[in-house]
Amino acid sequence: MKILIITPRIPYPPFRGDKLKIYNLAKNLSVNNSVKILTFLRSSRQLKDLKSFKKYGIEIEAVKLSVFESFFKVFISLFTEFPFQAAWFQSSRMKKKIEKIAVDGSVDVMYFHLIRSAQYFPGENFSKPVKVIDFTDAVSLYLKRFAEIERNPLKKFFVKVEQKRIERYEKVAERFHTLFICSEVDKEYLVKSGLKANIKILSNGIDVGYFKSERKQYNRNRIIFTGNMPYYANYDAAIYFTKEIFPLILEKVPGAEFFIVGQKPPRRIKSLQSKNVFITGFVPDIKSEYLNSAVNVAPMRFGAGTLNKVIESIALGVPVVATPMAVGGLPEALNKYIFIADNPVNFADAVVKIINNPSIRGDLMEEGKTVIKNMLSWEKIVADFESYLLSEINI
Repeated sequence: MKILIITPRIPYPPFRGDKLKIYNLAKNLSVNNSVKILTFLRSSRQLKDLKSFKKYGIEIEAVKLSVFESFFKVFISLFTEFPFQAAWFQSSRMKKKIEKIAVDGSVDVMYFHLIRSAQYFPGENFSKPVKVIDFTDAVSLYLKRFAEIERNPLKKFFVKVEQKRIERYEKVAERFHTLFICSEVDKEYLVKSGLKANIKILSNGIDVGYFKSERKQYNRNRIIFTGNMPYYANYDAAIYFTKEIFPLILEKVPGAEFFIVGQKPPRRIKSLQSKNVFITGFVPDIKSEYLNSAVNVAPMRFGAGTLNKVIESIALGVPVVATPMAVGGLPEALNKYIFIADNPVNFADAVVKIINNPSIRGDLMEEGKTVIKNMLSWEKIVADFESYLLSEINI
């Protein structure tokens, strides 16, 4: 197959959810197919990132889109019903390029990544190539949950405005051959909202070669939280744990240490640093951060989709304590390997239990590693995805 991937951000370096997914999809699809990535270039500093796909034989082309242009498009969108996040990636140059590819028939599949790319659907006049879109998350669900916990009146207002815009705009998925979503929870929400699209699951996966467990000594007082810190669900979770849960843990384990690990921590996150709370910023080897810790926490209060931080930890045999919100998008079979807590007291008690009982890292987590490998390896996910696309092309 000849596959074109349209994605808003250059999927490199693969250190955040959307980039990580496209990087692994493209890499694994390129084994048996011709893959091209079409994306946006924000600055000349990103040119080096484009070269990272050459070793896989993947062609990548970037359309220039300045931050000034994006701000202008968002400003214009204030007077329309177009979602702000889609306006941020609006480009007439990209639209013309995609329509040209649709006309010349040079690809078999157009895979549009994220709802922000839906605006580039080339039109119903082109029956070929097969056009699929991957929302990954139900964005309206994410925004709904965001609005429910936001206390700042102005921010809450804008979140609700964007939520309404997204709810209307998600109907665009009905124009595509298939809509992919990463979890049954997100799929069910979209179906209940009245979306009449052909919805399939395309899970987030894991590089089982990299996230391979190693037996090594770890700090039995070390608690870790990982994530892209500007992402507001992570930002909120880190503050929530530090303020509401960690003090309860310190009462029972005075030597406990909490490490917030992730790129670009905002000033508010940096201000949490103390003798027991550590802000690392970006780290080149996230695997070591997990393995050096006694427990990984996912105290998410809102969000949607599937959390890589949870499946990565299970794959390494590191116990996880998470809120119900954090695991809602995961296959139910994985709940057996996660300590789920729905309030600060229960969450703190679960963390303390793991710290005081190193044996928990034994048979249960060993079993979890095998389950993750069999269910969520990128090789398996991409093989299933590839088979589906082939069946649709050959109709």
